[in-house]
Amino acid sequence: MNPIEQIELCEGQFTRSDQRIADYVRGHLDIVASYPIVEIAAKADVSKSALLRFCQKLGYTGFSEFKYEVSKHLLSGSFKDPKTVDGSRDIINLYLACIGQIPTQVVDGKLRELCDLIRGAGKIKLYGVHESGLSAQYFAFRLASLGIDAETVTYPGVFNEKASFSGPDDLNLFISISGMTDCVLEAAGTSFARRAKTVMITQNAKAKYAARYNSFLLIPSMETDKNKLFLDSQAIVYVCIDLLINRLAELL
Repeated sequence: MNPIEQIELCEGQFTRSDQRIADYVRGHLDIVASYPIVEIAAKADVSKSALLRFCQKLGYTGFSEFKYEVSKHLLSGSFKDPKTVDGSRDIINLYLACIGQIPTQVVDGKLRELCDLIRGAGKIKLYGVHESGLSAQYFAFRLASLGIDAETVTYPGVFNEKASFSGPDDLNLFISISGMTDCVLEAAGTSFARRAKTVMITQNAKAKYAARYNSFLLIPSMETDKNKLFLDSQAIVYVCIDLLINRLAELL
């Protein structure tokens, strides 16, 4: 994911200072890519430490990595202006291009890893908020077609409580495009503490706790401006769920 997508994913957890930085970055990418942290902090009217915390909140190790990714994003270019879209065919091609990345990113080894966790689980809970909640429900429906029972948890207020009833034989699977939603991170932390098998399906390679999950399934994202194009990342999640279900069917 590019830095702008990282900002959009984490925006729900921003402080006022974070939002000020985000607004500045979006409007001055070329400046961010060219100046040191002290000058960018001054231009955004925040402290150096606030800018550093902002970069770390996005999942970067610090400002240097964030600056490098901004530079790379500027050099690579990305699809931005919806006026350049030539009808439905171009929108479909955007989806197809993203789906085409799935075989190289969601490798068979990762699918088998997750299948083994599902097959060996006592109780399975699938967590998702808003659109991801619909993906969790779809996943449960598809598992049921294979005779596998799974509980869907879509109300954020009970995520942590549900995770607290898990044990080492159970599986908590979180679907989160950002992998950074507060209720998801809290419940994942509880799942780790309960020593339950814990899985994340996300489009964010820099999601918090990425290295701690028993399985971390990173799916491709579309390089578009989500504020200008009404494209839904959950469509890609659904395709990956169906890949997983078909792989699981082969193993049962």
